[in-house]
Amino acid sequence: MPLPSLIRLLLLGMIWGASFLFQRITVPAVGAAFTAAMRLALAAIMLVILLRVLGRSLDLRRQWRAWLWLGTISAALPFLCFAYAARSLPAGYMAVINATVPLLTVVMAALMLRAHPSWSKRIGVVVGLVGVAVLARYGSLGMNAQSLSAIGLCFIASALYAYSSLFIRQRHSSVDPLVLAGSSQLGAAIVMLPLGILNLPTRLPPGSVIASLLVLGLICTGLAYVLYFRLLSDVGSEKAVTNTFLVPVFAQIWGALFLGEHLTLAGAIGFALVLLAIALVLEIRPWRRRAPTIST
Repeated sequence: MPLPSLIRLLLLGMIWGASFLFQRITVPAVGAAFTAAMRLALAAIMLVILLRVLGRSLDLRRQWRAWLWLGTISAALPFLCFAYAARSLPAGYMAVINATVPLLTVVMAALMLRAHPSWSKRIGVVVGLVGVAVLARYGSLGMNAQSLSAIGLCFIASALYAYSSLFIRQRHSSVDPLVLAGSSQLGAAIVMLPLGILNLPTRLPPGSVIASLLVLGLICTGLAYVLYFRLLSDVGSEKAVTNTFLVPVFAQIWGALFLGEHLTLAGAIGFALVLLAIALVLEIRPWRRRAPTIST
């Protein structure tokens, strides 16, 4: 991978890992619904402006219904679920459950598209489920009804991410990826706007919370989409999705540094199992050499 692309990959992992940290800061202060709504509004504004500068059209007259639906399933509902989960789950937990998206995609592809996953992907799904079970049962978080509900919300969000990726593959595969990102964020922001207005904070939040909201929307969502689609263009999807490995790692680092969220040995084993599962699902084998290509 070229050095500029590697830098973007690391930066993307750091940014998406930090998104769980900033949710842990904003949600207790302004609520889950307002956090999700503001995050989407800021990202949508940034991406729409970027698309206008680049001269790309969202084709709203013809596609507005499609963008509203896509925004609902790919961003509005998942962001809301993670925001509610942030009230009780550490950042590292949310990130590692979010990392199960490739696993859930394999399961849904088998159900929806009648795909026949390889043995590597099937084993990866099982290993991933075991890893999440170990993390939930023996990690640093005490299990109670609130924690289990939050874990369930994270899985619902991850399942929606997986479903929306298959939906895009079926319905919108020919659309410019950056247009798709901007239109889905705009649709999600419109869907979340009424809920955000109904949950306006009763007083002005502290400056640190306002700063966290700005970073969450503009950097962790808007800029992250730009970096991700640049990676897709430069190195392809197989290498770009390896950021999935980095997000839980950085989320745990940020959580330990700034929120005092420490990982137990059992939790580390659960994390490692989930990362191994992702490698199996993505069929990433660094020890396997590619056959040399012969130029003619």
